[in-house]
Amino acid sequence: MSKKDLIKNGIKSAKHIAILKPISQIVSFLATVLLVRLLSENDYGIYNLFYSLIGLLGMIASFGIANTLQRFMPEYYARKEYIVAHKLYKISSIIRLISNIVILGLIFLLWESIAPILKIEAHKKIFILFSIIILLNMQRRLLEVCLNSFFLQKNTQILSIAFMLIRCAGYLIALLKNLDLWSVFVIDLAAHLIIFICLHVIYKFRIPIDKGELHEIIIEEKRRLTRYSLFHNFNDIGNSILAVNFDNFIIVMYLNPVMVGVYSFSQRVSHMIKGLNPVNYFIDVIRPIFFSFDSKRETTKINQIYNLLIKLSHLFYIPILFFLINYRDEIINTLFAGKFIEYSLVLVGVFFFAMLNSFQQPIGLIAQLKEKADIILYSKVFAVYNIIADILLIKYFGVWGAVFATGTATFFKTIFIWYFLKNDITHKNLASFFTKLISFWAFIAMINYLLKFITQHEYIILLIGLVVYVISFLIQFKLNIFNREEKQFILNKITNPRIRNIMIFFLNSRNKSGVLNIEMM
Repeated sequence: MSKKDLIKNGIKSAKHIAILKPISQIVSFLATVLLVRLLSENDYGIYNLFYSLIGLLGMIASFGIANTLQRFMPEYYARKEYIVAHKLYKISSIIRLISNIVILGLIFLLWESIAPILKIEAHKKIFILFSIIILLNMQRRLLEVCLNSFFLQKNTQILSIAFMLIRCAGYLIALLKNLDLWSVFVIDLAAHLIIFICLHVIYKFRIPIDKGELHEIIIEEKRRLTRYSLFHNFNDIGNSILAVNFDNFIIVMYLNPVMVGVYSFSQRVSHMIKGLNPVNYFIDVIRPIFFSFDSKRETTKINQIYNLLIKLSHLFYIPILFFLINYRDEIINTLFAGKFIEYSLVLVGVFFFAMLNSFQQPIGLIAQLKEKADIILYSKVFAVYNIIADILLIKYFGVWGAVFATGTATFFKTIFIWYFLKNDITHKNLASFFTKLISFWAFIAMINYLLKFITQHEYIILLIGLVVYVISFLIQFKLNIFNREEKQFILNKITNPRIRNIMIFFLNSRNKSGVLNIEMM
């Protein structure tokens, strides 16, 4: 596949995502609202404890499989070596299935020792049911990586919407009929099974798995794959320790399932908000295009996109952080029936660290592109810090200890990776960008704080806030926060004349003819 074809497919996939992902986000949001309203605070904590087991399995025996597929499947598909790509997927799938079954079997055999520690001893039947969900979830993720690498984001997004619609419908019925936690897991199992079957059918019929010049992975390539996979196996261990999943286990040991619910609720809402970030929005398109670059000869292009990704992320993160500071209580009362309202500041804290650590994605892309798996691995030393900090801080500061421990551990890990890539990375005009943006939104937040005194009605307060923030969000583009090359790059990707003219207005760009070379991407 030529670079031009790669760009064409990437833009086509981006359009599909732009249309379908908002629907997926809305449905996912509705599912979360229904689930929080359906379950008690204790049951919501238990629910998230079980889903934390998925992260535990990833920590114990990931073998770096997902990262290896993300890195090499786009490369094989670009070279039209579909037979080799299919063999890599099959091997990965079998390894993951066997390792998952072994670990789940051990947990079942040691249930009487493990369950009391996690305070789930009364839920053995749910564990058996959830084990099937875990197996399907793990296999589903591998299929999605393969399909996204082949630029079939339209299919994966449609199925993602279908997955959430099934859960939404099930949760609504459960809410109306006042069903229990077991019923929620049955609904989840049905959704996972249906979507896994659909993904497998699409993979079989849309990707020409029997075509290609190579029929076997050559020895040198096997060594490259093995080295990359093993490094990322240990990398995944560190990621799991730095993730919410590990925090949940420490929280329940020292506290109780309700506090797991508080932390998981804040993380879940933060995760949904992060889904609005354009970088996360198009990451499945960005990743295969990014990995098509020559890491040595295209450094300038890589840095241009790196800086643009950071700016695009914070154009969303910074205003949303200030919005949460202004309206956190109103959001929880209105949407989630006031559950966890006494811990609304935890949501702000979680999202602050999410914004602070958003650099890790573009930095991680560069590290993967340059195959710096060893540096990524060494950065996991901060997982040890996270364990120690979790144990010490959660014991004395409760859920806030988990927020601070994991947030700072992730931040230090990102800084560590950046240090070894600093000679390959340039930060062009970022200081000016952040100064303008933070000052602007601090002023808007102050205005909104004063506007809250107009009325006591939460719905009206929230509505006024939304209107002011939406208008301010558009105004921020007039702050001249993009340089000329970035403006041209953005305009180059917009073919609709009306939308293009609107963007020219907001970007303060009057040079309509200035367009970057399409080969920049």
